[in-house]
Amino acid sequence: MDARNLLSEIGEAFARARLKAVMIGNAAAAIQGAPVTTMDIDFCIREDDKTVSKLALIADQLDSKLINYGSFFQIQSPEKEIYLDFICNVPGMGSFHELLKNSSKVSFDGLYKLNIARLEDIIKSKKKWDRKKIWPYCLFLKEH
Repeated sequence: MDARNLLSEIGEAFARARLKAVMIGNAAAAIQGAPVTTMDIDFCIREDDKTVSKLALIADQLDSKLINYGSFFQIQSPEKEIYLDFICNVPGMGSFHELLKNSSKVSFDGLYKLNIARLEDIIKSKKKWDRKKIWPYCLFLKEH
């Protein structure tokens, strides 16, 4: 599946809501060439008093619904195959400011950009969460 259109739509929604976010997890690793798959897209965000209203605006723009699971938020639309997870504190990734500073800005249509975490930071986080199912990928990434 080519996700460029969806990623472009997400980038536009983030820009309109003025949400600063960094893509993390397998989706971010796959964008950088890792041989991984995923059904969702994970983002690290800085939590503030406008977080919920920004996420609600994004959900509305994507014709999706916002769910608050307590430790994270999810924007989902099964019909459109949208599953976006938003986490404020990600083990192993340091501060949001540091993660944002080290991320790469990637455009999927030339207009809107998404911040993508470095593979090094993704690997550190996966190890911190003890996600053994992806360790073979981490080893592959370190070698390439």
